[in-house]
Amino acid sequence: MKYEFFIGLRYLSSRRKQKFTSIIGIISILGVIIGVMALNVVLGVMGGFEEELREKILGVSSHLVVLSYDGPMKDFAEIKQDVVDFPGVVGASPFIYGQGMISSERNVSGSVIRGIDPNTAGKVTSIEQAIGNGISRKKESGKKLSDEELRVIGKEVLMKLNAETESGKPPVLIGKELAANLGVIEGDLVSLVSPFGKLGPFGQTAKVKKYEVIGIFDYGMIEYDSSISYVNLDDAMDFFDMQGQVSGVEVKVADIYNAKKMGIELSSILGFPYYTRNWEEVNVRLFKALRLERIAVAIILGLIILVAALNIVSTLTMVVMEKGKDIAILRAMGATRSGILKIFMTEGMIIGIVGTLLGTALGYGICYMLKTSDTVRRLIPFDNNVYPISDFPVKIEPFYFVTVAVLSILICFAATLYPSFQASRKDPIEALRYE
Repeated sequence: MKYEFFIGLRYLSSRRKQKFTSIIGIISILGVIIGVMALNVVLGVMGGFEEELREKILGVSSHLVVLSYDGPMKDFAEIKQDVVDFPGVVGASPFIYGQGMISSERNVSGSVIRGIDPNTAGKVTSIEQAIGNGISRKKESGKKLSDEELRVIGKEVLMKLNAETESGKPPVLIGKELAANLGVIEGDLVSLVSPFGKLGPFGQTAKVKKYEVIGIFDYGMIEYDSSISYVNLDDAMDFFDMQGQVSGVEVKVADIYNAKKMGIELSSILGFPYYTRNWEEVNVRLFKALRLERIAVAIILGLIILVAALNIVSTLTMVVMEKGKDIAILRAMGATRSGILKIFMTEGMIIGIVGTLLGTALGYGICYMLKTSDTVRRLIPFDNNVYPISDFPVKIEPFYFVTVAVLSILICFAATLYPSFQASRKDPIEALRYE
């Protein structure tokens, strides 16, 4: 063991007359531990929140949407085939988007009415799993179904959009919150109302059509579950007077972060008047706000590590003042200025490295428990009416843990420079003159 490391380590151990300095060193280590741990946990939770929110948004909306400057598409079958043949595309499905109202015997509510193709809609969105979630929660069974089982159940219900109902009315799927507001269940009849009806002697009249509720879906976000209704694509064409036309084609890609680039390439291949919009463009403000919030919180919590580093400065400064005679003796015995510098830098780096490693380990442990333990995740319940999540979503990213650890060690290293440099400049003659 080199003498610099040996002496630096000994200076951290308590002696009868130097217990206060050792206690300050322990407090410095605790400060680094708390700062690193808190920063890792918060970054993990915020990363998980952003990921879960993105998954839920992309469960309703596709990665890309092909639209036309001319309005409704007539040749959507050809466009869909061209899109499916494009490398990197997982699936494509035509859709119709319209605004309207939905009413029951008890209530009335505004609704986004979406016409979909049941044969291909499940390839671009998570509607099948959302339907499965709705059925699973309705049964309130103690057995928790897997995502694949939920999709199988949901697909069976989704395909009923192609079939005729017992009442003879067209089928419709509505969200959990919308069903609660209307006071309806599966099998009940509802009325879809479009403000764009036919012209009569007294002007334009609203178009009203009866539908039978064949299923209730649950995306887990009140914004979607309270406002969306799904009908068959052909029924939507008839309801909105768009015979043979659709609003656009939804597209799912293999890599969501490559959606923008693929959208540009698809636009150039399809040519005018077709263009694309990707999920980042549609939700740009939301995800920018989440990223800025994560950066702001990281900076604020990073100040905890900075405060701990200032404790290292004060600890080393006190040690240098107490060890003036020791420094002079070491110099007299032949220790160089760089050797004295290394002694105190070693002492400070031991504090920084031990605190960083323990803080990283504790932060990872807490994130792992939040991610894997249902009991721990539900210690702080979330209100679904406020947050689109029910428990702590955690994303464990090694990159963040490594980055926080490296930055913490660098900050602690910078904190050791000034007191170590001052110790190396002490004059041994002045220190020993009155001894």
